[in-house]
Amino acid sequence: MKNISKSFWFQFIPAIILGFITIACFILGLIPLYYLWFTFIMWILACGLGIAVGYHRVFSHKTHTLPKWKENILLFLGTLSGQGASIFWVALHRGYHHPHSDKEKDIHSPIYGKMNAFIGWQYKVTEANNPVNIKYAVDLLRKPNHVWFHHHHLKVLWGVPLVIALLNWQLALSAFCLVAMIGVVQDNLVNVYGHSKGLIGYRNFELDDNSQNNMFLGYFAWGQGWHNNHHHDPKSFDFGTSVSGKWWEYDPCRIFLPLLH
Repeated sequence: MKNISKSFWFQFIPAIILGFITIACFILGLIPLYYLWFTFIMWILACGLGIAVGYHRVFSHKTHTLPKWKENILLFLGTLSGQGASIFWVALHRGYHHPHSDKEKDIHSPIYGKMNAFIGWQYKVTEANNPVNIKYAVDLLRKPNHVWFHHHHLKVLWGVPLVIALLNWQLALSAFCLVAMIGVVQDNLVNVYGHSKGLIGYRNFELDDNSQNNMFLGYFAWGQGWHNNHHHDPKSFDFGTSVSGKWWEYDPCRIFLPLLH
């Protein structure tokens, strides 16, 4: 098991398979279309509040200090996005992506190819060969709630929809499995197009990396697509207008700010 990538085989692959099964069920009419409202709500909570706000802004860049009960909510929601535990996510982001952006140590940079940035990097991370040192999340290692989710995130990721499925399998697929697929695809696309020149990619700031703003991912990936702005000012909660001064670079995560106070 130490040579197997758990994040690839037990997170990414099941999320993709179950996501496509869910889409097929919608197309075939096995799941009523109104269940897409549950998908939308959980996408907001898991991908927006859990990952974009919790894992990225609050835990990685320390934009806010929260009481433990609020941290636990963000940890739970972030886990349901299919992107692993906060400790690994933060260590990778803090220790490798920002200080070595688009350099050799940035393991999910497109400099190794777009497919590597999308998923290849995850396949390479095993217990026997783990290039990510969790010492870069040492503050989270001191918190029992983060450590608990670090050890049990796969149980939460798949245990919750399994329990829901016993009551309503359509809800389990639409609100949890499809959202996990969206979560792993969404932020891996940010890895690719946040650091690759594209038709709608552009830079507001000239930095020592390949970071790009991507309008589509800026709006539909919870501000993560304003990636050049973020690399210019990582401590800013708002990745958009507050950094660039451009009113139309709206960061959707701003809607969550009242919940953090």
